[in-house]
Amino acid sequence: MSDTPETPENPDLPNEAVTVPDEEHPDYIAGTISEDGEAEDGVAEADDPEAFTPNPLGPLPGPLPGRLPRPFPLPRPIPIPQFCSAVSGRYRYTPFVRATPFPISPRLPSQPIVPRPGPFIPINLLSIKVRVDVDRFYPQQRISIEVSRLFPRSTAHAIAEVTSDICSGFNRRTVTAAITYRDGNASLIPGNTVTFKATRTSGFNYGSYSLRLSGGGITPRTYNLAFESRYFDPVEFEVDRVSNAGTIVTAYNTGSHPTRPAALPSETLSLETVYQRAGFDATRSAGSATIPTVGAGANGTWSDAEMHNAMVTFWSRFSNRPQWAMWVLYAARHDQGRSLGGVMFDDIGTQHRQGTAVFTDSFIQDVPPGDPNPAAWRNRMQFWTAIHEMGHAFNLAHAWQKALGAPQAPGDPWIPLANEPEARSYMNYPFRVSGGQSAFFSDFQFRFSDDELIFMRHAPRRFVQMGNSNWFVNHGFEQPDSLNQTGNWALVIRPNRDTNAYRFLEPVTMELKLTNTGDSTAAVDHELLEDGRHINVFIQREGGLTKPWRPMITHCHEEEQEQLDPGGSIYGAHMISTSTDGWLIDEPGFYKVQAAVDLGDEIVVSNVLRLFVGSPASHGEEALAPDYFTEDVGRVLAFGGAPQLETAGTALKTLTETCKDNPAVKHAEVALSSPKLRDFKVLAVGDSRSELKVKTENAKVSQAAKTQSTALLKSPDVAADTLGHIQYFGYLRTLSEAMEDAGDKTGAVKVMEDTIKVMKKRDILASVIDNIEARLKRRT
Repeated sequence: MSDTPETPENPDLPNEAVTVPDEEHPDYIAGTISEDGEAEDGVAEADDPEAFTPNPLGPLPGPLPGRLPRPFPLPRPIPIPQFCSAVSGRYRYTPFVRATPFPISPRLPSQPIVPRPGPFIPINLLSIKVRVDVDRFYPQQRISIEVSRLFPRSTAHAIAEVTSDICSGFNRRTVTAAITYRDGNASLIPGNTVTFKATRTSGFNYGSYSLRLSGGGITPRTYNLAFESRYFDPVEFEVDRVSNAGTIVTAYNTGSHPTRPAALPSETLSLETVYQRAGFDATRSAGSATIPTVGAGANGTWSDAEMHNAMVTFWSRFSNRPQWAMWVLYAARHDQGRSLGGVMFDDIGTQHRQGTAVFTDSFIQDVPPGDPNPAAWRNRMQFWTAIHEMGHAFNLAHAWQKALGAPQAPGDPWIPLANEPEARSYMNYPFRVSGGQSAFFSDFQFRFSDDELIFMRHAPRRFVQMGNSNWFVNHGFEQPDSLNQTGNWALVIRPNRDTNAYRFLEPVTMELKLTNTGDSTAAVDHELLEDGRHINVFIQREGGLTKPWRPMITHCHEEEQEQLDPGGSIYGAHMISTSTDGWLIDEPGFYKVQAAVDLGDEIVVSNVLRLFVGSPASHGEEALAPDYFTEDVGRVLAFGGAPQLETAGTALKTLTETCKDNPAVKHAEVALSSPKLRDFKVLAVGDSRSELKVKTENAKVSQAAKTQSTALLKSPDVAADTLGHIQYFGYLRTLSEAMEDAGDKTGAVKVMEDTIKVMKKRDILASVIDNIEARLKRRT
């Protein structure tokens, strides 16, 4: 242990970036240079000393001693290096644009000049966006092309890998690339070779840009381009803080902690800076605010349902915000405790991937013993967590889980990715790499990996944009050879009921069981099958497309390794009928279901389970279907309540009144009553963002307990079959704890006694029964 006292937290943490100038940063490429070139036209004017400056963006090697003598004593032509400044950024097709010369100035601007449009622009049916990525921060040597045709409506996307980059004269640059990826209508982007040209017309700056498509036997096509931005896309962050979250970290000084790369520049990075260097025009909304907790009650932790309810409230109130936007909420602690550092909500409002939360009172505050600067360690971890969770909103997976989309079928829209378990990236967990978090931060350059940057900058924008589509679709069931399973693990997906037949409207809950089938004890994260990040489930209605199931909320938690002896198992359960893309099991017929879990060094694929969904058993079930199979009802069932979604609540109440013999009623009754078991926090909004506040709807435990006791214990076999063992007994435990907290100890003991009876009848593991009997003994 170090004798150095812990550094006190600084209440005045920086919230603005103070960065090294781009041209001085070791990861910034200002352009390209040709060492064997000559002055343009073979001659440099003797009285134009700036023509001899190798870097037009840099200072002159002066001071110069007045006007140079004539004749100038230099050979002609003069062999000087030729420089082409940066061209990375976003361009658009402008067939009717007229370039405007830029006046000569003693220093060159740091980016190309946007040409002014001509006097008129006729209707153009073709829209082309070009993203050039060959310099500035972390260049990936790619050119991506996005084409949209208005009539007949069609779109296409292509990515080309750079094969040559030639500077043939001062700011005369030609970049050639070969197309390696396509999506959409290939005829809109013909050929296999892309040539991008940037040329200065007068003065120092580029003034003319073009894109040429050739190769593959086509007649070459050339498109005039106009420079739009040095960034590939804009994005806006709204950052709000719940008042009990304490001091939040939205900027970090990279030199404040001694565990860092020796060559890492010391500078203050903000949330925006990180994403600007990733290629986005990131800005912070002026509406960021502190949300008071007046009336929030004594319960300061947040449940998944409360967090989701707050997110839905926010995005429904501010629904006019652009899609390239996300909400980052800093709160104190989740119900799960200090082991959960953050969450990303996969399903918010009508759009997805728009909300993320960071929990400040969590394991990200737990400094390793003997750390030389605890305050800086905490600040770095909170900053890393925020960037990490925001990365998920850009549709980035964890570095070690990129292959989780496998197994893949032909036609999948994105390039198959390999896991990067040792990557020094914001998307990797520092404690997962060899050597732990100290080894991670010793080599962490505060950036995303190259694969992640290629995806963010160049994948079809619907894959990346907040509020747009998911990027794993049409996955198959077959296990590809690339998975290379060791045989040390077996994954089983099962309903844990006597039959695989379900009633119409009945949600389908599946249990996952992962067993160590090897010969030795193995360590595994005990939350592996529960946290939503390590598993994928694939569902296919027979005769239809295969669709991926994804959880509506995913947790970033502190890993807790559990030692599994040979034959030992861990379990998890999920309601798979509804996902971030809506309902996946909503029609009568046969379905096939398969799961995959990522263990880091291998992906384990489960059995294929076949299940049957019956036809409506009554006119009431048939009539309710249009109102029941909605995204909002799916959210209420998945989160165990969402009071903000009133229309969904009405549909579930109708279900309980008109379809009383349907097992779906058990799901509805639990979801509608669960928020009443606690003081339920809600986000209240006024006419502006500055009027956000957190308040509490008081618990109604006796009312909720009556509903849940009937739903769960009147017909326990029916309830356990439809809810699944893990969720069913979890609900009973929550119910007994809520009753005890409300002062009804007798009622709580009765629920626990009934729980033990049901467990014994259904042959639950003896260790589980022993655990609850011990809890009961302490209360009697």
